[in-house]
Amino acid sequence: MNWEAVGAVAELIGAFGVILSLVYLAKQIKANSENISQNTEAMLSASDIGSNQLVLELYGPQANNSELAELTLKGHTNFGVLSAVEQYRYSMTLLSMFETHQTFFVQTQKGAARQETWDYYEKAFGRLCVLPGVIHWWRQNSDSFNPGFVEYVDAKMRSSL
Repeated sequence: MNWEAVGAVAELIGAFGVILSLVYLAKQIKANSENISQNTEAMLSASDIGSNQLVLELYGPQANNSELAELTLKGHTNFGVLSAVEQYRYSMTLLSMFETHQTFFVQTQKGAARQETWDYYEKAFGRLCVLPGVIHWWRQNSDSFNPGFVEYVDAKMRSSL
């Protein structure tokens, strides 16, 4: 066997090694991609559960407390008829609602929450945005929120008129 033949065999073995390395690397990349996909799905599921929990904490007290439910209905109808204490309590209720919806809005924009989750909560939020007392409160308090969310809510309220 001459040196040229030995060199050719060595190149062939080297090429085979490179091919094996590329196959191994492709399998590792595929496994890593699947792992990232599973982690993303788990994160989004956790976000959905957290979103549901927030909404339950937000609206649950109104369902279980007739005084709060009455105050909320009264405020939704006409903010101006509320006493100073009632206006404060109603404002804190709406602040919680709007902060929660703003969180969903921002999470969805950043891809940290599913669009389907936002679509579900957006419908409930849309029903809130057409109420006279809510519109009155929003005009007084919108400067406390994220500009993108303010633009979204303003558009939602304009479309309801």
